[in-house]
Amino acid sequence: MDSDRLRAVLDDIPRGCWASYGDVAVAAGGTVLHARALNRRLTRLEHKHAHRVLKSDGAVAPTALGDPDAVLRKLKREGVRFDGGCASQEARQRPVPG
Repeated sequence: MDSDRLRAVLDDIPRGCWASYGDVAVAAGGTVLHARALNRRLTRLEHKHAHRVLKSDGAVAPTALGDPDAVLRKLKREGVRFDGGCASQEARQRPVPG
């Protein structure tokens, strides 16, 4: 998975939206298997939109960026609606593989 492509994919997730780990991994040139390690990579990358990457059901991962509560707060401030602990699927973006 290419780091520059990963940054570009994250740049393309607009405010108030989110994408899944799997979709981001594939769009950045990896496979769905890369999704398992993506949180660690996002934590190291410190990209300003990294909080917009969630589990496929819209849930914030328990280890998301080392502070799942902060991820949830940021997304709510951006207008992402949560119901039953999951972000609205209507706000989900599916990045195009590059």
